[in-house]
Amino acid sequence: MRNEKVNTITNFDFLISYFVFLIPYLKRLLMKKLNFLFLATMLLINTNLSAQEFRVPAGQIKVKEDYAEYEKDIIAADKWLVATPFNEQKERRDQVNGFIKQWVDGSPTVNCELNPTIFDFEKKNPGMLYLFMGGCARYVLENNDSKDMRAKHKAALMDMITVYKAGKGIKKDKKMEKLIKAKEEGKLDEWLGENLKVGK
Repeated sequence: MRNEKVNTITNFDFLISYFVFLIPYLKRLLMKKLNFLFLATMLLINTNLSAQEFRVPAGQIKVKEDYAEYEKDIIAADKWLVATPFNEQKERRDQVNGFIKQWVDGSPTVNCELNPTIFDFEKKNPGMLYLFMGGCARYVLENNDSKDMRAKHKAALMDMITVYKAGKGIKKDKKMEKLIKAKEEGKLDEWLGENLKVGK
């Protein structure tokens, strides 16, 4: 009986010692997670604020040399379109859409290939066309790559999917649902080949 009591005390002391040993490690682990959550939260807040604060530049695009000056604004414009619900800030959205269209239509370095499939998305949810155009332009500018049509179109479609799945100011679209299903099943390349005629 006495031996059992001694063993119980010894085991308890061991557990206490082990727990004390673990405390510094657990504190470091907790601090790392808290720091990560803080940084992630701040990044999300900064991204949302940047999107909300975007304004269409006041200058005019007159000659081809002007387009490079607005490249950062085009990237910011596309981010704003993705972050802002379809049913909010309609007047500013119209301005941003017009800015993207003007820039993409005249850009000497960025092409955005449009076809009936993209216009079908626009019919159901007006604004999808400009998300596609902005997404194409943003991919080319951020990656300095205007030749990979497949990657460019994928990036643009992901913008459209993100906004559609957010569901704010969005009408249900069977064709978009099929696109999303293809993406989720890993068949986006097949969808591109069939609908946008983009080869591998």
